[in-house]
Amino acid sequence: MRNCIFFLNIALISCLWAAVPVKSASISIENASFELPVVDPNAFKALPYVDGWIETDLDILSSANTGVFPNTPAGSPDHIANADGNQLAFLGSQTGNALEQNLTAVYKSGCEYRLSVAIGISSLFPPSSEEPIELALYYCDPNDPNEHLDIVSRTIDTEGLSSTQLQDFSVYLPRINSSDSWAGMSIGIAIRATGEAGGFWDIDNVRLEESVSASIFIENASFESPLIDSNTSDTIPAVDLWTELDIDNISGTNTGVFLNTSANNPNHTTNADGNQLAFLGSQEGNALKQDLEARYQLGTGYRLTIGVAISGMSSPSVVEPVDNLELALYYYNGNEPIDIVQETIPATDKSSTVLEDISVHLPTVMPEALWIDHPIGIAIRAAGQSGGFWDLDNVRLEEFYPVSLPVANASFELPVVDPEGYPASPVIEMWTELDLDVFASANTGVFLNTPVGSEDHMNNADGKQLVFLGSQKGNGLEQDLSVSYSPGSTYRLTVGVGTSMRFPPSMTEPVDNLELAFYFRDGNEPVDIVKEIVPATGLSSRFLRDFSVYLPPVDANDPWVGKPIGIAMRSAGAAGGYWDLDNVRLGQSLTSEDFIMAKKE
Repeated sequence: MRNCIFFLNIALISCLWAAVPVKSASISIENASFELPVVDPNAFKALPYVDGWIETDLDILSSANTGVFPNTPAGSPDHIANADGNQLAFLGSQTGNALEQNLTAVYKSGCEYRLSVAIGISSLFPPSSEEPIELALYYCDPNDPNEHLDIVSRTIDTEGLSSTQLQDFSVYLPRINSSDSWAGMSIGIAIRATGEAGGFWDIDNVRLEESVSASIFIENASFESPLIDSNTSDTIPAVDLWTELDIDNISGTNTGVFLNTSANNPNHTTNADGNQLAFLGSQEGNALKQDLEARYQLGTGYRLTIGVAISGMSSPSVVEPVDNLELALYYYNGNEPIDIVQETIPATDKSSTVLEDISVHLPTVMPEALWIDHPIGIAIRAAGQSGGFWDLDNVRLEEFYPVSLPVANASFELPVVDPEGYPASPVIEMWTELDLDVFASANTGVFLNTPVGSEDHMNNADGKQLVFLGSQKGNGLEQDLSVSYSPGSTYRLTVGVGTSMRFPPSMTEPVDNLELAFYFRDGNEPVDIVKEIVPATGLSSRFLRDFSVYLPPVDANDPWVGKPIGIAMRSAGAAGGYWDLDNVRLGQSLTSEDFIMAKKE
């Protein structure tokens, strides 16, 4: 806090911050900026209370380790320049002191969460460098509500922190599966000291953002092609479906794929995805890139992630000058590729046997962005000297919408199928079933995923059940939601799509198709606004692939403004096959008003 002392002669805290965030749909946190209780600076320098928060204070007698204090006036040597509002919170540095809050919001399947807090250190009594602070997302034990079970946490030390400028720190919770024990549980947030007594943290501007994500398809994302014949070679100097930039033009030995070694080999990559990885020479100019079919969408954010390791035989330089790897998201201005965001990864502290996930993040795409509706470009580039090699695997790209809209029975877990009985039910609760087989209702229903290891187990199903949909045109699933189309917003409907192993839709001409659609009702008649055609070609009975349909910004004059949102999944093929569907997600972008407010901030 300030250069001040608490009214019980208790020293307090100071400062926090981070970049001003783009306005987005946030989950409500009570007293998030610590403006309550209001401190009268003429009476007290601080108050040992924080309204709306659970305070854990080791100083039971005087409660001097948690509380709020007013920022000093601008121009004061200890004024916190970027505080949010007039007050901040202080937290004693000793392990056991904490601020926690159980929210009314719950963890939703298909969503990810980011807890952000602005953090600084007291100008008079800063924590030592060995006394970190911890941010956590937790849920309460159903059998003991007082027991808080952490899901993710992050510790932050004092390095680089200031007593006059706050810095933002975040902890991320990846996408939640409906089978996760915290799915549907109340969200818990925590800020905890984990050091020794004697110092104080300054805390402000607590935010929790929820976003709904979808996976964007990347060709040969796990580098399994071309397929290596282990009897003839363990490497191939080619990477199918990627553009290879290889400085060694003659032999092309700086880019390619290689076979992972056996599990008992000391060079075995323990967490590789599949049997093969890619190699990339460390010299600047070597690169892999891919232009995707997907396009940058207004109001969305993107995260490109890749597993990175260094070669166990010829690693990039880990001493000065250290070799770097670059991840980038780009677009084309005419024929010229232009980077939008880029992340540089040094070779230092990288393993040769364990891949480390590295990401580059593109924040919400604003209306003035030049890359809106341009194809997404992804790049992995060497940025060092010759002589070493990077090992790469498991490239992923996720698209995030800042608002998650509720879809009833989105993961098709109802009705519950009895594993001891028949493995399917011709009923899907809370959906309107369009089933051509009126008598037996055999074209729509839910089924239980088979056990792990079964030849037809769906490996990335959300929860325990999926839905089946007969491939003949006329079969479908529809749902009229309780939320309405809002002017200025864009929408994305995403569904995990696979095929039945025993009775797949036709993948040869004529290919069976699936339709994803947004509709509204004109009276009782559903009227499609937009739809996306998903062909069965290349789909799997073992892995679901995300497909999305996008609704452009809703105009105030559109006939669907204010009408309930309708979503549909419909077959558009011939009889004889079945689609496997799961994990329906509906995202909404910011509104036009939100974009304007974000610019003002």
